[in-house]
Amino acid sequence: MKFTCFGTTDTGRHRTNNEDSYLCNSKEQLFLVADGMGGQASGEIASKVAVKSVEEFVIRSRVEDMLWPVPYRKDLSRDQNLLFAAAAYANDKIRSLSHQDLSMRGMGTTLVGAIIEENHLAVVNIGDSRLYRIRSRDIQQITEDHNLAWEQERMGLLTKEEAYKHPQRHILTSALGIEAIENIKIDLFRVDIHKRDLYLLCSDGLNDMLTDSEILEGVNSSEGKSLEQIGRSLIQGANRAGGRDNITAVLLLFD
Repeated sequence: MKFTCFGTTDTGRHRTNNEDSYLCNSKEQLFLVADGMGGQASGEIASKVAVKSVEEFVIRSRVEDMLWPVPYRKDLSRDQNLLFAAAAYANDKIRSLSHQDLSMRGMGTTLVGAIIEENHLAVVNIGDSRLYRIRSRDIQQITEDHNLAWEQERMGLLTKEEAYKHPQRHILTSALGIEAIENIKIDLFRVDIHKRDLYLLCSDGLNDMLTDSEILEGVNSSEGKSLEQIGRSLIQGANRAGGRDNITAVLLLFD
């Protein structure tokens, strides 16, 4: 199935540096968003290492035999396994850097990623960056946030609206680089692709400023415009709403 993609990132209105990183690799059909955390520039380093390491592992594993850092799981598709292994590879790279430099201790990053797998999308998620699917003028969040507010929502202690505004929504319960891979919560999905599906990978700098309904309205009101125009419009909308964090969006449209 044919597709187009576009990615963009913005520092926002209150930050002086950008700790988000993204990848929009059409050749490898690989798409990533990472939102780093840590003191000084460590968050920026962690997100960049995550994105580069995942891309490196995916590319190399397709052309040469590599030792995978995690066992192959028969309950997952080939590309789900590939994303799982690539995330573990990135986790090792980040942890190695943090152990070499005391100033980077504690750095980590979220990661949401997707690979096109024929008529499906293989998806990996660690942290609270998100993947949305917009289909038939409706929006659905595919991933689940790994933070305290979302965990309380899942247990029925908070409503969706309460979780959206909860002060603990930024306290992550899972992130790359913080612990050994076996102790990290990693979600792996496989979703079907329909013609005209639009997938959005984003950091929380976007969905913290815009509700799901506002994101959908921004996309639907941009009908006929290019992905670049839609992506930049979403960034502008998040900045108009306050722009309290770095904002990153990767858009993937199937034709």
